[in-house]
Amino acid sequence: MTARPVFVPGQRRGKRMPWRRIVLAAMLLSGFCAVPAAAQEAIGAVSRIQGNASGNRGGATRALAPNAAVFRNEVVSTGEATRLEVTFIDSTRVTLGENTRLRLDRYVFNPGAGRGVIRFRVAGAVRFLSGQVSRLARSEVSVITPFATVGVRGTEFWAGPIDNQVLGVLLVEGAVSVSNAAGRQILNQPGQGTNIARRGAAPGPVTFWPPDKANRALAATAFQ
Repeated sequence: MTARPVFVPGQRRGKRMPWRRIVLAAMLLSGFCAVPAAAQEAIGAVSRIQGNASGNRGGATRALAPNAAVFRNEVVSTGEATRLEVTFIDSTRVTLGENTRLRLDRYVFNPGAGRGVIRFRVAGAVRFLSGQVSRLARSEVSVITPFATVGVRGTEFWAGPIDNQVLGVLLVEGAVSVSNAAGRQILNQPGQGTNIARRGAAPGPVTFWPPDKANRALAATAFQ
């Protein structure tokens, strides 16, 4: 029987720190309990940062710092040896590794109507923990990479380049689909992963990643 990964201590979902709740509470008090279509309104904030990261919106680039708001249609980029965590108003949390680029294409959180949409594009290493949007009656959540789309079903997963593969996807909790024009795989047990060897290749067989590989993947987005 294949051994399941032993994840890095502290990398699984745990209790949030009080300051994280303070950030979210401040956003809600600012009137962000639902997100209108206007692109200029914030959809989340930087909840943690290590190193240097920037946001680009409308051709203007700014340095990101703790509590900095992020916006729909913004491109967020990290530098060398950087980690960046962004918490969105529905508590979805995205953590980026170094030299990673995230485009916030679409974000709708309307709990009153039971509708939510998240569509992000990412190149690099990312860890995604879904929030309230994934639990709404009508929800569409996807993370698009240059090599495949990860469909989210209320989950936590890691995705990024690993072991000379252009993309690996590791499921931490829940379930995801990994698909492109060449094929599709479903991950529905913690510790399962799939790899894409090169651009245009189908997602490979679903296997339980060995502990070393799983831990190396998660370390690529872990804060030091």
